[in-house]
Amino acid sequence: MEKSAFKDMVSVIVPLYNSEKYLRRCIDSIVNQTHKNIELILINDGSTDTSGELCDSYARRDNRIKVIHNKNNGPAQARNTGIENSEGDFIIFVDSDDFIENNALSVLIDNYSRNNADIIIGDARSIKDGVLGPGYKGSFMESRLLTKQEIADYARHYLKKPNKFTLFAYSWGRLFKSSIVKDNRVFFNVDLHTFEDVAFNFDYLNYAEKIFFLKEPVYNHLIHNNYMSATMAVSDNPRVLFGYKRALYDIGKFLRRSNSGANVDKETGHAFVCLTIIQLVRICGQINKANKDSIIGFIREIINDPELRENLGYYSPSNGDSRILPVLMKLKLIGLIVLVCRYKANRRYKKAGVIK
Repeated sequence: MEKSAFKDMVSVIVPLYNSEKYLRRCIDSIVNQTHKNIELILINDGSTDTSGELCDSYARRDNRIKVIHNKNNGPAQARNTGIENSEGDFIIFVDSDDFIENNALSVLIDNYSRNNADIIIGDARSIKDGVLGPGYKGSFMESRLLTKQEIADYARHYLKKPNKFTLFAYSWGRLFKSSIVKDNRVFFNVDLHTFEDVAFNFDYLNYAEKIFFLKEPVYNHLIHNNYMSATMAVSDNPRVLFGYKRALYDIGKFLRRSNSGANVDKETGHAFVCLTIIQLVRICGQINKANKDSIIGFIREIINDPELRENLGYYSPSNGDSRILPVLMKLKLIGLIVLVCRYKANRRYKKAGVIK
């Protein structure tokens, strides 16, 4: 496909794996945009269902679509492949089970033209059981051009309550400038299977001077109503859940470069413990007879990690934060840690209706 002669070409990158149930809705929402100057890059990441054939059928009907068939290398590598093959002035990521509003790209481009920002972050909605709900937790109350200090303050809120301030927990639904991504080689870390979006966002923000938040939903995010989706499957390698170490490094780097006034070591250290607790609860919620020994061994390894031992001293709980688990971690009481985490997992996910 030749690069369009028109300006404001948007490269829409969709990584997908076994997405046949939702893929038509996703693709239709993109090709039917009011902003027509797009290229849609579908990265079929080793699907074993009909997703690949469905992508090819769309590409035969619309020359704005290119399909790349990869081995199953994970979403981070799939997005990187999309970046490397993109030709647009802007990049936006869409997950294959989500969809965007009909005017999403027009609205994002229009707000770019008005504000000349380096990133336009559109608001989002969640969809669970067919019911629309809020997308980002702890976002801003109105559309506004944000200063670096305001972004730094938001990052510090995230470090204090990682599960309550989620604006930068996702890479979708926002317009990135292709020149910033490519000139500074801002790519997804392929070694991460969780928190790779957080790391990517803050890596990008190091090079962004103007950030605009649009208080208008442009993105619809599907929340799957099952336990494995809510907790992320441990499989044979629970280490995949601990990508936050790299993400916290990138947030710390951003805060230091932005002269935010933060005590970076203290605030990232607190977040390190918070996120460790969140992931331990998720892991313990998936313990069964087959994986019990390996998971307990992994938890023992985590609890003895020198980085965690050091960061426990920075932990400063507030309302809703666990107070007993950090104490048990300090004392290395593995059995009690597992019992408390399993109790928390059962309460949390049964309450959310995701344990069958």
